[in-house]
Amino acid sequence: MLVRVQGNLIVLITVMFLFAGINAATAQQSGGSAIQTMADLEKPLPMKDRKKVLVLHSYHEAYPWLQEVNKGILSGLAEERFDPDKNINLEYFYMDTKRKTTETWKREISAKAIEKIKTWQPDLVIATDDNAQKYVVAKMKDSGTNFVFLGVNADPKAYKFIDSMDNPGGKVTGSIERARFEQSIKLLKRLSPGARKIAIACDDGPTGASVVKRILSKASELDIEVVASRRIGNFSEWKNYISSVQDKADALLVVVYFTLKDNKGNAVSGDEVLNWTINNSKLPDIGFWSWAVEGGLLASEAISGYQQGHYAATVGSYVLMGQSPGDFPVDKPQRGELCINMARAKMLGIDVPADLKRVATIYNKIGSEEAAKK
Repeated sequence: MLVRVQGNLIVLITVMFLFAGINAATAQQSGGSAIQTMADLEKPLPMKDRKKVLVLHSYHEAYPWLQEVNKGILSGLAEERFDPDKNINLEYFYMDTKRKTTETWKREISAKAIEKIKTWQPDLVIATDDNAQKYVVAKMKDSGTNFVFLGVNADPKAYKFIDSMDNPGGKVTGSIERARFEQSIKLLKRLSPGARKIAIACDDGPTGASVVKRILSKASELDIEVVASRRIGNFSEWKNYISSVQDKADALLVVVYFTLKDNKGNAVSGDEVLNWTINNSKLPDIGFWSWAVEGGLLASEAISGYQQGHYAATVGSYVLMGQSPGDFPVDKPQRGELCINMARAKMLGIDVPADLKRVATIYNKIGSEEAAKK
């Protein structure tokens, strides 16, 4: 009996070792297969197998707003595992309508953009700012192309590619851009408590039109008086206007300043415009974008181009994975970026409260050295 038990035990142990060897070999083969699969996932897809994404910009590549937007787009795509180096084909098209403002140019460049979309057939177009909507998206709303817009100042329904902000339907959705006027005025009053009379300066491009309109409609609610407001296309006129409001206003609100021309019709760089304004104005000045404060304006509760780009890319990623753009409501990113230029504060004799210094993005430089030489 003992011999039989011992024999059975020996047999059992032998069988266990045999199964263990088989399982080990199977596991090794399975593991190798799994490792191979993961390695395949890390390999770049052939270009022919990649989804195609076109970023259609209204303006030029060097425009600071678009640089922020592009960073946000890349970050949003990466968070959803879309990588231009591995699995998507990403291209950019710049319409350059901030510097080239004629209707002829807008028609010419938009025709090229439409042709690019028709021939390349991207799976997604991320379209930034209003001119791209007016001249391209609105004309292609029924083309079957997926569009996600951002940075739109006008009411998107005015472009007639959506009927509802909450339920866009169709192939178009996105996010609107709204200047954080109320928040920026509150910030101004923290920095310059006596500021009540405001002068508004803005170029004659499409970005500023709706912004100025909303500011004028809300001014009385914020206990401020707009004593002057002008949209200007000529740099000499800009200089005259800024000089004329120095004794009329308590503060200057600089909206945008990128479409100004000199007396010969040549484009004047935004850096040059901003640098001249800062060095020839004694008024506390606020803007709506971080790059304007970085360039020298006193402060802003700034619109974030990065956040706009990130949101559009996140929605666009779901579109690439099969959802329809119209499933997503039109949104307005809620967060702003508190920005203060300490060099400008010093220049104006303003003492910035400690609590604002702790939470704000701080800049310490006035204007562009290149622009200062002009």
